[in-house]
Amino acid sequence: MLLTARADLCPSITQLALDEPARFNPECLEELCVKIGEVRAEAEVALALHRLTELLPKLEAMLRDDGAGFAVAVEQVCRDADLIGMATLARVAQSVLDSYATGNHVALAATLARMNRVGERSIHAVWDLEDLSG
Repeated sequence: MLLTARADLCPSITQLALDEPARFNPECLEELCVKIGEVRAEAEVALALHRLTELLPKLEAMLRDDGAGFAVAVEQVCRDADLIGMATLARVAQSVLDSYATGNHVALAATLARMNRVGERSIHAVWDLEDLSG
């Protein structure tokens, strides 16, 4: 017997788009430049991108090995993303933290996978922006 899901029986299931675009807020970078100066802002962006590039691929292993370290790392992702205008990544990282805090393993797995996808796209968006600016 073949079982199929019926929408009327599972109305709370949401289909996640696997190809959603990264939302980047360039005004955030402009504000950072005004606030701390262009040279220091450039260094902060480079450091944040480096941390994001290092942290994102390690998060699943961190979750298995060290839950407290996982939460700290995701908080860092959230701060870095917010600092440099990666609005979608910051929001998804917060959703990962919320899922982790509530112990919702299904939501955590889904939001963690989404964070990795969005993070990769966001990092490439900033690199592309830097390539355009010279």
